[in-house]
Amino acid sequence: MKQKIAYLAMDLHVKTFTLGKMDEHGSFKGSIELPTSENHIIDAIQSVKSKRKYLTIEQGPLTYWAAQVANPYVDQVIACDPRANALIFKNPYKKDKVDTKNLCRLLRMDELHHVYQPQSDDRALFKAAALHYIDLRNQLTRFKQKIKAMYRHWGIISVFTDSVYSQSRRDHFLEQIKGLSIRNQLLRLYHLMDQTKLMQQYALKSLKDLGRNYPEIQQFIKIPGIADINAHLFDAFIQTPHRFTKTSQLWKYCRLSITDRSSDGKPLGYQRLDRNGIGELKALSYRAFVSAMKGDNEVKRFYHQSLQRTHCRKHARLNTQRKILAAMYTIWKKGVAYRPELFAGSA
Repeated sequence: MKQKIAYLAMDLHVKTFTLGKMDEHGSFKGSIELPTSENHIIDAIQSVKSKRKYLTIEQGPLTYWAAQVANPYVDQVIACDPRANALIFKNPYKKDKVDTKNLCRLLRMDELHHVYQPQSDDRALFKAAALHYIDLRNQLTRFKQKIKAMYRHWGIISVFTDSVYSQSRRDHFLEQIKGLSIRNQLLRLYHLMDQTKLMQQYALKSLKDLGRNYPEIQQFIKIPGIADINAHLFDAFIQTPHRFTKTSQLWKYCRLSITDRSSDGKPLGYQRLDRNGIGELKALSYRAFVSAMKGDNEVKRFYHQSLQRTHCRKHARLNTQRKILAAMYTIWKKGVAYRPELFAGSA
């Protein structure tokens, strides 16, 4: 006889995975361990006889692929945040079979912290392109830092300008290095930097090509401070505005919400920004703020209104960053064109 509901949990690794199952009454029915492959995942899920099946997988490198494989054979796949699963982290008996049992229990009690998964392959590819661009951008920054650090290590202090990276001016700095071996090391770093910069340009072109499928990006660009790249990155990370029911959830995802911890009515430390979320989106809103402050526009006027009310530059800046994100969220969710009036009203 088939059971009504089966709560399944998968502990996924590169070589093997463990699938645990629990019935609707909370009775754990054991687990099986198999080599990690598409066929084995399908066979393991189909071996569970139940009218409804709910599966959870902790977020990791293999989660999206495994969720796509399992999705046709279960009623729902839930990717969960492993950082929020204290029951598993703090368990003194850390084993895959124990982990799957605890995941099944959390799934049955609806105590898992869900992690949003792309709803289509196109969106997943768009986000992957954004992550690839960011990775190359960060690598380029590290190569530049290494070049400047090496110059300073050998007594060449005046490397404050970007001319130290340019093709035409780098020889001027290299000539100041006396050791041939050190010059050769710098030349290798220059070569890696040039290649990374070229790959970054290719990655940006690929990101923009994929972004042509999403018309909201053209509306984002109209916001003062939101450049072409920022618009694409925001769209790639958020994927859909409907994943958030209100703007405060968006701000939390962008690390711009305030956390206030207390116990028995007594504060535990100072109020601060919540560190959970995507740091790239917080940095994106800051870059947009800095760029908008260079001209006379509605974003700058909103900042000064907020400054008059709060009398604090930091609070006014954070309010403006949140407002920029809220404007993008609004025009995307409602499907409307950007209007400067979105920044009018209370600051």
